[in-house]
Amino acid sequence: MKYLLLFLSLTATFGVVLAQNSFPAVTTETIHGETVNVPGAFEGSFVLIGVGTGKKAEDDLKTWQVPIYNKFIAKTGLMDGLYDVKVCFLPLFTGAMKMAKNQVVQKLQENNEKLVLDHVYVYSGEREPFIDFGIEDKKQPYFYLLNPKGEIVWKGVGAFKQSYFDRMEEILSQ
Repeated sequence: MKYLLLFLSLTATFGVVLAQNSFPAVTTETIHGETVNVPGAFEGSFVLIGVGTGKKAEDDLKTWQVPIYNKFIAKTGLMDGLYDVKVCFLPLFTGAMKMAKNQVVQKLQENNEKLVLDHVYVYSGEREPFIDFGIEDKKQPYFYLLNPKGEIVWKGVGAFKQSYFDRMEEILSQ
């Protein structure tokens, strides 16, 4: 009986650790209305996923746009061409915010650069997959770097910091 309890305890703990290493699989929509499964659509590549959880996170989220665009989309830096990283900006529309989705998408189209828009995947649905994953604070954005197997290899929260990119470069260079 002791061994059974120990086994069940270890199995449950191992399952929690594995669950936290995988980004929640969700169905999203591009700005153009195409359905995309995130993170499954990026399997086989590194992907940086930025999750916007609420209006209050918008300012911090914007601090990431230019650095991410320059490094992973336009690849303007000397060594940036070495990194094959897909980019996914993922605004969440849950609860009462689901009704504002279309207005926000229209605002994104009016205010953002066309090149960044191609990397926006809108989620409209239940909040539970993200709460269970640890995304709770609507005042800040969350960023995750997933390896080609879909495992989380780096996490950042809040406004952009150069140290975040330094750590990502270390991971990508291995």
